[in-house]
Amino acid sequence: MRKTLYRKTMLRKWALLLLLVPLLSACSLVGGKDGNNSAQTSIDPPPSDLEEVWMQDAEQTAIADVGEMITVYLLDRNEYLAPMSLRVDQQPANPVSGAEKAIAWMTANRQLADQLPPGFVAVLPEGTKVNAVTENAAEQTISVDFAAPLPGIPASRERKVIEALVWTLTELPGIDKVKLSVGGLPIRSLPSSGLPVDAVLTRGLGINVEKGKDVQPTYAMGVTLYFSSQTADGEGYFVPVTRLVNRQEDAAKAALEQLIAGPQNTKALQPVLTPDVSIEKLVRMADTVNVSLKDAAGMPKSEVPSSMMEALVLTLTEATDLPQVSVVMNGDDSFLDSDKRTYDRPVTRPLYINSLAR
Repeated sequence: MRKTLYRKTMLRKWALLLLLVPLLSACSLVGGKDGNNSAQTSIDPPPSDLEEVWMQDAEQTAIADVGEMITVYLLDRNEYLAPMSLRVDQQPANPVSGAEKAIAWMTANRQLADQLPPGFVAVLPEGTKVNAVTENAAEQTISVDFAAPLPGIPASRERKVIEALVWTLTELPGIDKVKLSVGGLPIRSLPSSGLPVDAVLTRGLGINVEKGKDVQPTYAMGVTLYFSSQTADGEGYFVPVTRLVNRQEDAAKAALEQLIAGPQNTKALQPVLTPDVSIEKLVRMADTVNVSLKDAAGMPKSEVPSSMMEALVLTLTEATDLPQVSVVMNGDDSFLDSDKRTYDRPVTRPLYINSLAR
């Protein structure tokens, strides 16, 4: 799992810097498993340990049937970075690593453009080339050395490029940290804007960073929220937004409160929770975030929107580094969402996000 404490430290560091940058307002340089056992039979259920093994085998088989997928952060039509899970076409004669394939998709290239979902574009400029990609499993680090000279990147796009690289590469299994260099020399600052770049980057950098209301620069921290958006064709997907808020002791509760408050840019992003929802309890136990919500509108008398539950799971697992979430709504954990999924068991963070048509 990613290192939560280090991430919080980095977010505070970037928050203070970003709040002092005049271009903050432009957002350009600012830095499961579902249990469903409704069928009843006269046959005794299998032992719980065997059942868990069978479920894991089934999940791995399903993933194998789909083929390898890689999550890549691309720019949408609203200039937000969003994760897109793309299927890798197997080419045994010309094998490349997952990181190399991800960077290729993140680089503007007419030949690869039709492999991206419509309306999404790569963030790295055309002509970007990679000298070497090196993974250090022991340190959970990946190092990427780009060929010099690196094609020019507008100041308004520089931070987006760094965010996209860090968040894409930390989607790879076992990778928490990223090191970037050009021609063998570490990137220490962004060439057009001059913003500093740390030697070791993590998701503490944030993504699609925005400033919350009444934030004091010296007491800021970041919480990453998942809101929904739509393509021009009406296909839904999630967008992560790191919102700078005044520092609080419980980052998970702060994130959930901001998720309830909703997006600031309501033209591009849609809320996933309503203001009627309140937090009754939020605690961490072992590898699970346990959250109890109260909805004044009366859910779950009707089916809960699946987008609401997915955004809730994504936000809380991102905030806590824990892999799964247990949800109780109005004292009930036996409700269904609009995709007929049950929540009487903890729900794991999905392996892949936003598998759009392409």
